[in-house]
Amino acid sequence: MPIPWKQANVVPVPKVNPPKSIASDLRPIAMTPTVSKVLESIVGSWILDQVRSQLDDHQFGALKGRSTTHALIDMLHYWHKALDEGHSVRMLFVDYEKAFDHVDHCVVIQKLKAYGVPDFITRWVTSFLAERQQRVKISDVFSQWITLRGGMPQGSWLGPLIFIILIDDLRPALLTHKYVDD
Repeated sequence: MPIPWKQANVVPVPKVNPPKSIASDLRPIAMTPTVSKVLESIVGSWILDQVRSQLDDHQFGALKGRSTTHALIDMLHYWHKALDEGHSVRMLFVDYEKAFDHVDHCVVIQKLKAYGVPDFITRWVTSFLAERQQRVKISDVFSQWITLRGGMPQGSWLGPLIFIILIDDLRPALLTHKYVDD
């Protein structure tokens, strides 16, 4: 994948208005070239066709037809059924903060291979993830380019799909619902 297609202008978008803290009140969104997004969606569709049947049935979000509403309905169904049968319900909610920033590219590639993703697609994803560059854009002012060493680009089409593949084998013995919301 050509380097210019892997360059992103990161625009800090406020989570709250007005933002009070740069560290916690701004979400960095990577604005990548349109041609890159189109190519991502094509490759992502190929990957999804290959892995969809292997993904956890309790993975919600970032998949077509698997929304927040679906997750809530599924959870409520199990909770009500347990209560109706005289059982108790215990819940634990875990939020992996900055999860996309801690994605190990080597693990992603190993998992794609384990899911049987064709080699040419795995090589393309390797290129997609390698030598990504970004700079911050605020109004008409730009920072210097930096080369990223890991993580997934925020706002990318492939980011949530690759993250779902990365966490798919986290399947504890207890009923677990997973939701990716980026």
